[in-house]
Amino acid sequence: MDKNVRIITNIIEYIEIIFSTQKRFGNDFNVFVSDKDYFNSVCMSLLQIGELANHLTEEFAALHKDIPWKNIIGLRNVLVHGYRKLDTEVVWATVIDDIPELYQKIRIIINEII
Repeated sequence: MDKNVRIITNIIEYIEIIFSTQKRFGNDFNVFVSDKDYFNSVCMSLLQIGELANHLTEEFAALHKDIPWKNIIGLRNVLVHGYRKLDTEVVWATVIDDIPELYQKIRIIINEII
């Protein structure tokens, strides 16, 4: 299996963990910020998604410019290096708005490749 395919398959798995966590805890921002299990599960999954995105080849990322790879990697860096300064509203907006869109785009890529 191609390196990039393995990576985006793993990204899908982490997105699905986020979806599963949301299903279990709900889509309430106040619950998200107050329940450490919810918050930590989502943040760890976002961190892993950013780490994986950082290992995609430049050629692959360039072929799929509609996905904001640099922003995904940037969020990973904030999660790793600036955890106490993390803006929970930005993380929540990412989960609610960006992750479903990322999931759809990556599923399309996978379907085109496989």
